[in-house]
Amino acid sequence: MSDLMLHRGSRIVERSELETVPIPPATRTWFPLSHSQVLTSVEEVLGGTGFVIDRSQLALSQNNARFFATLDLTTPITEGVTMTVGVRNSTDKTFPIGMCAGSRVLVCDNLSFSADILVVKKHTRFGRDRFQEGIAAAVGSLRQYQQVEADRIGLYRQRTVEETEAAACLLHAYEQGILSTRTLPLAIDEWRKPSLPEFQSRTAWSLFNSFTAALKERQTNPSEFAALTMRVYRLLDQQPQHALAL
Repeated sequence: MSDLMLHRGSRIVERSELETVPIPPATRTWFPLSHSQVLTSVEEVLGGTGFVIDRSQLALSQNNARFFATLDLTTPITEGVTMTVGVRNSTDKTFPIGMCAGSRVLVCDNLSFSADILVVKKHTRFGRDRFQEGIAAAVGSLRQYQQVEADRIGLYRQRTVEETEAAACLLHAYEQGILSTRTLPLAIDEWRKPSLPEFQSRTAWSLFNSFTAALKERQTNPSEFAALTMRVYRLLDQQPQHALAL
C-alpha cells in the first residue's frame, strides 16, 4: 500500500508534463538530474528485473523543482498487501535523489521519505551512475524482502491476541510515546470495534491495524507519521516481554 500525500501547492501530474520540466544549469559541485531521468532509471531497473508497475502517481511542487512518486507493483507480498516503490528528486538543492521500497511506503512533499529499503544519492558528477547502482542493489534485495515481509505478516495474521495482551501492548505504546492521550482511545476503539470486517479476528494483524488507524490523523505531519508507523512494527517485532513477540 502506498500513500502519496499532497499539500502546500503540490499537484498530481501526467508523465508528459514531467518530461517538460527544465533542468537548471550545473555548478562545480552540483549536477542536477531531471525528474524524468530519475523516474526512468527506477522504471528501467524494475522492468529489467521482472517487476511490473501496476499504478503510478506522480506529483510536483515548489514551481516544479521537487518531484515525488509512488509506483505500486503487481508483486504480492501476501493477500491484500503488495510491494510499492517511492521516488523523489529535486532541482533546487533541497534533497538528494531517492528511492524507497516496502510494503508500506510514505512519500510526501514535506521531505519525509521512509520505507524498509532506501537508496539516497547526492547530485554529483557521477550521481546518476551511483543512483542506478544503488537502485540495482535495492531491487535485487526485493525478492528476499518480499519473503521476509510475507512471513512477518503471516505470523501477525496467525498470532491470536488476548484482550489482556492487546491492552498491555497498547499501554506500552503509550508509554513509549507512539500513542498519545488522543490516539490511545482511537486505537482501543479500533481494536475493540474494527471498522473493517477483515480485522474482526483477534490477531496481531488486527492489532497492527488498530495502531495505523489511530495514527492516520498524524498524516498532516508525514515525518512524524512515518516514524510512528515504523515504531509500531518494532514494538510488535522486538518486544519479547509482550506475548505479541513473534
